[in-house]
Formats: sequence, structure tokens, C-alpha cells
Amino acid sequence: MLVPGRVHRHRLGNGLTVLVAPDNRVPIVAMVTWVSAGYFDEPDDVVGVAHVLEHMYFKGTPTRGVGDIARQTKAQGGYLNAGTIYDHTSYYAVLPAAGFAAGLAVQADAYANSLIDATELAREIEVIVEEAKRKADSPHAVSTETLFELLHDRHRMRRWRIGREPGLRALTRDHVHGFYRRYYQPSNTVLAIVGDVDTDEALRQVERLYGALPDAPVQRDRGPLEPPRRDFRLREWTGDISRAEIAMGWRTPPLVHPDAPRLDVVASVLAAGRSSRLYRAVRDRQLASAISAYQYVPVDLGVFVVHATARPEHALECAGAAWDQLARVRAGEVTEDELSRVRHVHEGQWLRRLETMEGRAHHLAAWEALGDWRMASAHFESMQRTTAADVADVANRVLDPGAAAVVIYRPESSDAVVADAAALRIALDAASPPPVAASTAVAATVAATAPTVVEGETAGVRVYRTPSGVPILVKRTPRAPIAYAGVFVRAGSDIEPTAQQGVSLLAARTSLKGTTTRDAAHIAEESERLGATLSSGAGAETMHWSVSVPSARLEGALTLLADVVQAPAMPDDALESERTVAMAQLAQLRDDMYRYPLHLAARAAWGAHPYARVAHGTEESLGALTASDLRQWHREVVASGEQVVVIVGDADPDQLASLAAGAFATLAPTPHRAIASPAWPTTPGAESERRDKAQTALVLAYPGLSRSDPRRFAAGLLGGVTSGLGGRFFEALRDRQSLAYTVIATPVVRPLAGLFVTYIATSPEKEDDARRGLLAEIERLRVAPVGDEELERARTYALGTWALRQESGGVVMGDIADAWLFGSLGELADYERHVRAVTVADLQDIARECLDPARRVEGAVRGVAGRSV
Repeated sequence: MLVPGRVHRHRLGNGLTVLVAPDNRVPIVAMVTWVSAGYFDEPDDVVGVAHVLEHMYFKGTPTRGVGDIARQTKAQGGYLNAGTIYDHTSYYAVLPAAGFAAGLAVQADAYANSLIDATELAREIEVIVEEAKRKADSPHAVSTETLFELLHDRHRMRRWRIGREPGLRALTRDHVHGFYRRYYQPSNTVLAIVGDVDTDEALRQVERLYGALPDAPVQRDRGPLEPPRRDFRLREWTGDISRAEIAMGWRTPPLVHPDAPRLDVVASVLAAGRSSRLYRAVRDRQLASAISAYQYVPVDLGVFVVHATARPEHALECAGAAWDQLARVRAGEVTEDELSRVRHVHEGQWLRRLETMEGRAHHLAAWEALGDWRMASAHFESMQRTTAADVADVANRVLDPGAAAVVIYRPESSDAVVADAAALRIALDAASPPPVAASTAVAATVAATAPTVVEGETAGVRVYRTPSGVPILVKRTPRAPIAYAGVFVRAGSDIEPTAQQGVSLLAARTSLKGTTTRDAAHIAEESERLGATLSSGAGAETMHWSVSVPSARLEGALTLLADVVQAPAMPDDALESERTVAMAQLAQLRDDMYRYPLHLAARAAWGAHPYARVAHGTEESLGALTASDLRQWHREVVASGEQVVVIVGDADPDQLASLAAGAFATLAPTPHRAIASPAWPTTPGAESERRDKAQTALVLAYPGLSRSDPRRFAAGLLGGVTSGLGGRFFEALRDRQSLAYTVIATPVVRPLAGLFVTYIATSPEKEDDARRGLLAEIERLRVAPVGDEELERARTYALGTWALRQESGGVVMGDIADAWLFGSLGELADYERHVRAVTVADLQDIARECLDPARRVEGAVRGVAGRSV
């Protein structure tokens, strides 16, 4: 996909490396500016300065004021963002191809001419403090960075990378500007451009904008090296969290070391897919709701991590099961057949990573910064050549039990897991859980076909039917490396009986754990040996099953998808495993400082109506569901329900439709169940909880529009005016008042009703200011019309975002299913017309009707004032 002849490297006279990879599959372009400077380049007295500079990068130049960089990118229909990590900072913009020249000019100006105004810096420091507090409220982030600290005594990887509040407040303009001028040099930067561009013209634009920039040698100091050591370490502590986070890690060599690709293979053997060792030994045995293994390598060193989320009473057994699998890997139990599965998984992962222009631009920039973008292919080939002997060898040398570090972050109400590190090591070594069955190849299946006839075509989507009448919708995407297929059913938490809340989600998930002809291991092995990702789930209005797979293997994936949709066995042991996960995720919802206050606001708005539910159900309903309940639900709403099959990929639509018609022959279409519309409360209401958190998350919600209301397009543009980089709320509450890192305003559209929600997360002592600020901006929308320029910018952004959605086959598949089930395919063709028809008056009408202060409801999770991070 990224072959040498299609990637053009050019180095400007000042040392800037430019990579251009033309691709005209869709009219989109992505550009990534990759600066090799990050947390490792910060001395201890200015920890966080690289990330502060990333924020200031967008805060103005001599020719662009505060907010102009985001506004001008948005005005081209694109988006921009940035990220700082240990060894680099990257800035990226993705736009419709027509906006390439303007978008590149914005990026070049920010790179070369950021002002770093002292007054703006003081404001932005407050925003970053809020970001740090948000991170401190994330159990996963806290446990991960604590593990990194425990693994390192001297290296800068030991530090809380975003910086602590006192140190952040001590940073001055001189600190930030000095870092900027020291590291943001052309010879220390890679610019990657991928998409629908002419290579020569793109290089001319780059030369014009960047060619005259001066360069200076970068004098790099990445601090002290980590001395060799071999001791087993433990840190255990508590917090206001619902589940325990257990992470174990090892220090690993640099990415260019021959061991790096082999350790990636070890991680995949352990945790890539449902047939991986840790999934079967830990998650399937209900010891954890989630478990992962990965190698993360910034530049000159890395870490290998196994991370699980579990009930605190299961923490030791969970850790022991993971420890046992690592011991088995070191002992040479991994087989060549197991590695064959992993190689197919890697192939699919690689293709998905490179599916979008943005993904490829980041890929190219990252590897070029290491020395040569073609090193990526060499790394991948080394992974694919890794043998069973290599796996055992690298695991023994690098993942030494005596050099491990373990962190356990558990709920305050739970008991201590172990007394000390010595006790934990004894317990882990003594663990002897039963082994898991070996990973083995399974026989390929042959797809049946059935005759179909094209009923019509709208927006490039061909409509067919199975012999029983189930619609099959096919969209061809030429040259797409990944194909997608899905079955979508109009049934979700909205139609579940009160006592069976969560049945849709459990039925969908359990269907992957066995059918009448395949057991769970067979399903997992078959999908992963296709290089496919097979998934299922349920939401408020739909149940869904989907598969993404390298295009050449779509036929086999369709057959597998059809089996899990139509003939699930839903055995009791699978139900128990998935019930454990759903229970854990329901509990963890309370730790989510975005989703949970939104749920509280929905409850305040809709009370006992199904729209106030979460797809996971309740603890009581989940505990009461039986396998028989799941099978009955499947018979009533899936096998006989309102279904649609959607396929997106590079293959002949008639052939794909014939395969789908044969595969899904037993589905019988029937109309969906109807429910009553929700009523909005007659008086303002609020739901809130108090937690030991560093922030307060506040949602103000108002009655919105249903999906069938044609004014929803105007509501969407109102959200565009208010939200995101360059939006009113963002500029007023974040940029000018420094009240929050995250500010959102957006419509939530449901089939029968909707919400218009505003969200802000801020320090608890700033809650009143944040509420006043939100209410003031909302009232401003009601009393004064939006400006023509604001509307046009929001309109262009909406149309650009719509265009950008077309490059992801999975997103296109979801949009097609949504249009068919809840509207019509004509919406896909008419989106631009609807958006262009919206006027300033329409926006004010929506604001006046929906944003009525007398009808406001609130949801809040309140933290503890005065907490420093």
C-alpha cells in the first residue's frame, strides 16, 4: 500500500524532510508535521513544557489571531489537532482536497511563527491544569503512568508526563519560547502529505512556504540513562474507582533493536484477538473485564505491558493467570500454528492502520523521523518472520520475572491484595491455573449463493433482497484494501422489557461465543486467520454484527458473519463470561466523567422512559437474565425482525449480493416494535453525584429534535457554530476564561425525540463560573442571530466532515444502515442540499425553541474542591 514508487521524499535546503504520497481514491488530504521533541527533551525543572508549546502552537501568529488557525481550517471543511508524547510532538490537519493549499499555509504559519504571547500563555496554563485533572480522574491513565514511574529510577519516562500543577504554573514565556526555538527546526521536522494532491504542485507549495525558514543544529539532551537493574517491584494504592487496575511491565530495548518486532509478536500471541492466550485464560474465565498486552517504544527505550481491569477480589487470581501465560511463553509453548494466526492478525491490523489518509500520514512521518519510512516494512517483515524459537528466546531474555514491576490501583473499600512485593512474587510464581487449549487452524467454509435482482441504486448504494425479503445494500469502494459487512437490526435497549434491560447487548455479544456448528474457539480462530475483526453490540435502537477483513477474504468472512447472526447457540458459560464483562462496564460507567453525567442528564430529562437507559441495563436485570432469555430475544427481534445487510468493499456488487442472499437465507423480515414518545418534564430537574475526583463534570441539557424533523440539519449546524476548535463555547469558556479543557455543545438525535446538550469539565471551585458561562453563551444564541460568517464556516465544516467520512468503509457502512433503518437512502445523496438550505434565521429559531431556560435539566458529577495534581 505504501510502496517506494508512490511515496516521494524530498529534503529542502534547510533540512526539512517532506514526504508526499498521492492517492486519489477520495478527494481528501492529510498533512502531519512531526517534530522530534517531546517529554524526553524536557529537563526536570520544566516538565510539561513540550505539551504547553503544543497548546500555544494554535494560539496565534503575527498574521493570525487567537482562534484564527482553527477557524480557518474549519472554514476549509477540515479539522486539526495535535499530540505530545515522549519523543515527539505531531500536528495534523485533514481536509477536503480543495482546501489543501489554504490548510498547508495555516500549518506552515503556525510552525514558523507562533507568538507564544505571555497573557495567552497564562490563560492556557489554566486549561492545561484542567486537562491534567481530567487525566488524574482516569483510572487507566493513572495506573499506566504509575507503572512507568515504578519501572524507571532515573530516566525521564518515570515522570508524570503532562506535568504537575505547581510546575505547570511556574512555566514562563521564556521557557516555552526557548523550547520552541531550540527544537522546532526544519532539520528536526518531517512533513508528511497524503491524499488527493499532485506531487509536484504539493512540493512547490511546501518550498514556497517552508523553503526560506532558517535552520539551526539541535543540541539534544534527553537526560540520564536508566541503569541496568533486576528487582521485582510492587506499588498498591486506592482511589475512588469502581474496579481494580492491574498492570505489570518490563523495560525493553529501542524500536530499531532486533528484539522489538519479536516483542510485538509476543504481545499479539498474548492478547491479539479472542483466541489469544490472555483472552481465553483471563477474560473468558471471568477474571477480568478487559485485558491487553502491548509493547510501547518511544525512541531509545520501551516498555512491555500487560494491563487488566478486574473486580478487586479477583485481582490476585487475574494477575496469576496472566503471569502463568507469560511463563508458558517463556517455556516455549507457543507453536508455529499459533504464529500463523498471529501473522494473519498482523496483516489485517496493518491494512486497517493504513486505510485512511490520516493514518498513512502519521505512519510515514513516524518512521521517517526514526530514519527512513521504509523501516516500517522491514519491521513488519521481521514480525512475520518471527519463529516460535524467537518468541521463547526474546521472552526469556527481556520479560524476566525478576525484573518486572506491578501496580495495583483498587477501590478504596476493597481489601489489600498482598502485603508486599515479596508476597506478590511468591503468589504469582505459585499460581497454577488450568492451561488453555492450543490455537489450531480450522477448515475454511464455502459460501452458498442465491439469485438476486437489483431493485435500484441511490447515492452509489445498490439495493437487493434475499429470497425472504431482507434488504441487501452494497456500495463499491474501488481500491479499498479492507472490506466491511454488517447486519443491523432495529432493536435495542429502547424496546427491552424493564426486567430484561441489557438483553440486546448480552445476546449480541454471546452470539460470538458459539453457534450450532462452531464453538467459540472455532469462531475466533476462523475470523483471525482471515485477518478479520468480527464484532457485535447493541445500542439504544439497534443490534449489530460486523466484520472487517482484507478485501480478498470477504467471502469467507461473510459466511462466518452469517453463522453468528443466524445460528447462535448462546451457551450458559458464554453468558456468564459476557455478564461479568457487562457488569464491570456498567460499574465503570460511573468512573467516566463524560458519559456518566450525560446519562444523569438523560435521566433527569426522560425519567423512566427507555431513552434514559444505558445499553448495559441494570445490575439487577443483568443478574436475572438467562441463556433462554437471550435465545428467545434473538428469535423474536433478530431472526424475525427489521434487518438490513450492508456490504462496503472493492468487489462486484452483484456477486456480493448473491453471496449475501445465500448466506442470510434464514432471516425473516418483520416490522420493528414501536414505543411511545418521551415527555419532557414540566419543571427543571437535575441529577448529580459527588465523587472524590479532581474535576466536576457538568451537563446542561435541553429538549432537542427527533431524527424525522427536517430542522435537525439546522440543529447540527448550531452545534458546529458553538462547539469544537474555533466554536463559540470553546473560545469563550476555554480560550478566554480558561474554565476547562473540554467544552462541547451538540444535538443528540433519536428517532422519537432529542436533546441539545452542553458539557464542561472544570475544577469543582469553578463550577458556578462554568455554569454561568454556559448559560450566558446559550442565552446569546437565543437573543442574537448567528453571524453569516459563522454559519458559512459551520456549513463548510459540516460538508467537509461529511466528505471525510467517505474514506472509512466502516463509517460508510454505518451511515448506510442508519439511513435505511431510520430514514431513507436519499438522505445520503441529499445531505449537502439540506445543509446548504439552512439560514441564519433557522439557527435562531432552533435556539429559541430548544434552548428554553425554563426547560433545562442538568446532570453532574461533582469532585472535591482544592485538589492539586
